[in-house]
Amino acid sequence: MTTLKVDSQRRIRLGDAKPGQVYARENGPDGSIVLTPVKAERAEAFPEGSLAKYFEGKLGRERDERDRAIGSACVQGPE
Repeated sequence: MTTLKVDSQRRIRLGDAKPGQVYARENGPDGSIVLTPVKAERAEAFPEGSLAKYFEGKLGRERDERDRAIGSACVQGPE
């Protein structure tokens, strides 16, 4: 059995743990603690098709009309 000591900042060093690795902690009824490694699943920041609503359909047309109105107000013709 391996024993580990908690430091003043409530940390324990696990020899086989890698930096950034995440563990789930479970308290046993007898006062024991079980650490289970958790695999982090990273979702895509912008899954395919998630931004389409901003560029297609009603929202896209409204944005285009708004941009044209702003642009036409800023453009000055020859005087």
